[in-house]
Amino acid sequence: MKHFILFFLLAALFQPVQARAQELVLYFPFEGSGDTVDDKSGKNNHGKFDNGKAKRVASKDKPFGKAMEFEKARIIVKDSASLSGDMKAISFVLWVNKFTEPGGNGVLPRIISRASDKHELAMDSGHMARGNFALYAGGITGWNKGMPIKEKKWHHIAVTYDGKVFDMYLDGKLQGDYQIKAPGKLALAGPFYVGSRHTGLGEDYLGLVDELAVYSGVLEEKKIKEIIENGVQGQFAVDAKRKLASTWGKLKSQF
Repeated sequence: MKHFILFFLLAALFQPVQARAQELVLYFPFEGSGDTVDDKSGKNNHGKFDNGKAKRVASKDKPFGKAMEFEKARIIVKDSASLSGDMKAISFVLWVNKFTEPGGNGVLPRIISRASDKHELAMDSGHMARGNFALYAGGITGWNKGMPIKEKKWHHIAVTYDGKVFDMYLDGKLQGDYQIKAPGKLALAGPFYVGSRHTGLGEDYLGLVDELAVYSGVLEEKKIKEIIENGVQGQFAVDAKRKLASTWGKLKSQF
């Protein structure tokens, strides 16, 4: 019986980690060296710099290791089955620390960009309000209402889409939502870019990025806060611990 209980608990411990890992389709902790950016999601969506060079610097806290600094630089991730297709749900999480913008109106520095403007995460410099973070999904939604991001300070950003509504979070708190006029799946295809727009370096992001991750499902606010507190990898341990405690409680009630 002891062996059975041990096996059952180990299975319960492993399952939620595996399930969560299946939803994670891209994860850049920005560790390592060189111009290749390793994807730790298990989906092999590795990136490389097609413009500029990698510049890794200290991140917000020691446990987070390194962050990537962007200044006229861009990462490209090749198209893949896990990042493309008809996405009925998708989530983005990342830490940002933006530098002072050089000025000029109508400039949209892209942090994340996708071919055909299917989804873009940007720092606005004139279309809405200077310094605002905003989401754009070309041909689908238009600009969402932005949220102010202070310069030279780390902030956590999360964006989720459930097939009907985009939600935007700043430091774990919901800042705004946008219900699209024609709900449905996002038809995604083509390379995935970080640091500038897919068309080139004309609208490049200036600042730091860390713990960038993309999920094929919708992250709830509670999960986003866990990611802020524990990191993307740390959430696996939180999920497993919670599941183990629940399973052990059920087992005790049966004997």
